[in-house]
Amino acid sequence: MEITHPRIEEYLRKLTPPPDSVREEMEQFGEAQRFPIIGPIVGQLCHLLARAIGAKRVFECGSGFGYSTWWFAHAVGEDGKVVHTDGSVGNSTLARAFLGRGGLGGRVAFEVGDAREILERTPGPFDVVFNDIDKDGYPDLLPIVRRKLRVGGLFICDNMLWSGCVLSPAEDPDTRGVLELTRLLKEASDFTTTLIPVRDGVSVSLRIG
Repeated sequence: MEITHPRIEEYLRKLTPPPDSVREEMEQFGEAQRFPIIGPIVGQLCHLLARAIGAKRVFECGSGFGYSTWWFAHAVGEDGKVVHTDGSVGNSTLARAFLGRGGLGGRVAFEVGDAREILERTPGPFDVVFNDIDKDGYPDLLPIVRRKLRVGGLFICDNMLWSGCVLSPAEDPDTRGVLELTRLLKEASDFTTTLIPVRDGVSVSLRIG
């Protein structure tokens, strides 16, 4: 299911900032490899949200080859830090190369392994936690985020409409994971959440308590 009409998607894309050479290379690489990056519309949203709260410490759960990291690294500035995590050494290596060429390597800490375990052992608090891990693991992340995200911080989750599968959920673990995290955030007294229907759905949860 297309969440946004293709013509509207193209219109929104034209409203995003033009890419530099590195971002353009990353977008072309993602398309060629059929790697599901967040794309410039969601990237610009993440950048704006991080800037809006003055974020200086961002933790990414599932960073791939560093496309989302590019946006957050620009948002935090030279004195900020983004923790890039991925289970693949290859993706981490690609991210180092891309972000290094973009002059952003000094703003990023690279970690390889399970993002939940890395977040658990990394000292907080963080201003933003971005979630794009395997969907069946989404619910397990929330208790850790509660311990690591500051009040006034943002928990941003990608793929929260899951190509429309949330409308008629199957019994697959990924859809169940997305739906369970959605339920938990809706019922949470310490977060207020909105779900934005761009790309594959992005939820933004403000930590209020």
